[in-house]
Amino acid sequence: MPLMTKIRNNMSKAFAVFAACFIVYIVLDWGMDITNRKHQQGSRDYIGIVNGTKINYSEFSALLKQQSDAYRKQSNAEADDETERQLRTQVWNTMVQQTLIEHELERLNISVTDDEVRELILGPNPPQMIANQFIDSTGKFDRAKYDQAMQNPQNRQILVQIEGEVRRQRRLEKLQSLLFASTRVSDPEIRQRFEDKSVAMEAEYALFDPNTLIPDSMVLVSDDDLRKHYNANQEEFKVRPARKMKYVLFSTAPTGEDSATVLTEMNRTIDQVKAGSDFVELAKTYSERPVNDTAFVKHGDLSRQLEAAVFSAKKGEIVGPIGDYAGFHITKVLAERKGSGEFVRASHILLNLVSGPDSVAKIQKAKDILRRARSGENFGKLVAEFSEDHGSKATDGDLGWTGKGGWVKPFEQAAFGAKVGDIVGPIRSQFGWHIIKVLGKDSRELRVATLTMKVKMGSRSSDAASQKAQDFAYLAKEEGYEKAAETSTYAVRETPEFVKGSVIPGIGVNDAAMNFAYSKKVDALSEPIAVTGGLAVFKITAVREEGVRPLDEVKSILRSQVLREKKLQKLKDQVDSFYKTLGPTTDFSTAGRTMPGVVVQRTGSFKAVDAPQGVGRDYAFIGQAVSLKPGELSKPFEGTRGYYILKMLSKTAFDSTQFSGEKNTLKDQILQEKRNRMFSDWITALRDKATIDDQRDKFFR
Repeated sequence: MPLMTKIRNNMSKAFAVFAACFIVYIVLDWGMDITNRKHQQGSRDYIGIVNGTKINYSEFSALLKQQSDAYRKQSNAEADDETERQLRTQVWNTMVQQTLIEHELERLNISVTDDEVRELILGPNPPQMIANQFIDSTGKFDRAKYDQAMQNPQNRQILVQIEGEVRRQRRLEKLQSLLFASTRVSDPEIRQRFEDKSVAMEAEYALFDPNTLIPDSMVLVSDDDLRKHYNANQEEFKVRPARKMKYVLFSTAPTGEDSATVLTEMNRTIDQVKAGSDFVELAKTYSERPVNDTAFVKHGDLSRQLEAAVFSAKKGEIVGPIGDYAGFHITKVLAERKGSGEFVRASHILLNLVSGPDSVAKIQKAKDILRRARSGENFGKLVAEFSEDHGSKATDGDLGWTGKGGWVKPFEQAAFGAKVGDIVGPIRSQFGWHIIKVLGKDSRELRVATLTMKVKMGSRSSDAASQKAQDFAYLAKEEGYEKAAETSTYAVRETPEFVKGSVIPGIGVNDAAMNFAYSKKVDALSEPIAVTGGLAVFKITAVREEGVRPLDEVKSILRSQVLREKKLQKLKDQVDSFYKTLGPTTDFSTAGRTMPGVVVQRTGSFKAVDAPQGVGRDYAFIGQAVSLKPGELSKPFEGTRGYYILKMLSKTAFDSTQFSGEKNTLKDQILQEKRNRMFSDWITALRDKATIDDQRDKFFR
């Protein structure tokens, strides 16, 4: 059915607003019947229940397979255990969301009559997703050909499907209209958006920092002050339900035995090559990554481990097995050519930038290190002793191979301008002072074939980890969690508090662990649950319900807030007095020196969407700046760092011509943003109110 295939492929273009949400629903409901209307007598197995509607396991598995196949096609690799778990979560969330949408369609009694469907299909403006299939060579809709197709008896079955699809689309359009009925974009909103992104301004400001100008010793904060502030700001200390858990982790990382198994397989392949087998054919047969034996690789295209071996080999040689983060590799060099660009390998010692008098001492230190390196001292030892680049210390400062544009300009110019073996510096960059040793230069490119095998946990190792987890879960219930862990010498970890729908610290996003935490009581023990890197057995150690945090628990926060408020109160009179001395022509820098501790600074050019230099993303500051005209002075106002007085130095004019050209685009953009937020809030509210029974842990570990 090529017509229906085209229609499906073009559906996302027809309804862009809800493409990500509703179209998934249509595909699921049409092709898989997620709401179970078509297969009430189907399998009794279900993976969860959403407000009484069962989510069928077979339908979940079918969609999961689609997602896994798509991942494999896109990444050219099989999904590992962690990726599979993430895909299961995505599919589950999608099916829950679409079930909730279906419930709302039913609750709101949103329906589409046969007459509506007929008018949509046969009327003067057929749905775009269908009409697009009848565009002639001039780009116009061929009505005659369309009518002929609609009336052709041979297309009866296709037409039935089209009618069903149009009915579903129309229902969703009605829901969309209902949700967005009150969403509007005003002209002032559009103008403000344009100004925020296009009008540049520069200001001078005086900052009165209460922490600098008012010592703590001048402020007394009593318990009564804390209590009053706490009572007046209860909303700020409201907390969502939270949980804490202990857990013991049983690693499912590959073992030495698993690595040995892969190496045995790879050495067997090498033996086959030695016996006369074609390496490229073997690689294409056994490699777990696609083999591209026609492309040339440059320095930086391979992992450091593989790169060092491959670029040291000659044409026709086979290197490996070599291990890196992706597994083990055997690579054959098939051809070599001179590339168009040069690559440099360099090592460095970095001394971070400092300001003030200390900078002179820092430069001298860099010169001393350079002298010692040039006199023959071991460069790696100097890196270990002096370098402040902790990321490269483990490799003796080695930064690997890089082509033009890979390093910051001053570093690049020095490294590419030096010879192999040269030690140059000190070179200043935005990161600090560098002493650079050039380790190599090369412009070669190699054509290679690589056989890759990932190291995966074998069945014996996996079964052993699973058995350990199950044994511990049993002992924990019999003897007690802590005692069982102590007896078995297992490390017990504990999470900080976490709230529903968030990341579990130390565990990550894990629906099964989250569902356990929020469905059981304190001291409840879990069965083994699959987590990143292994299996975990959990114990709920604390349950906090929604409420307000106790005063004693937030005293330190209260004290800092009250201290700041009192400092600001004491500072207000000084700021007001300073403001009275200012006039339109007053020089801020000169005036600032009359009050020690006041910071006077310029912002440089910025727009409302930017973070002004020295200020940051302070909405009070930006709001004041937007309201001022060039030459105007603001009254004192409170920002995130203290009190400010702001003088607008310059502001670009409003470009009415450019605004006219962008107005409609901005309107559409703002409207889309509002609709997206509204839909997100709506679906979140539905989910929060829903009764969701997630039973995936019965099917997956």
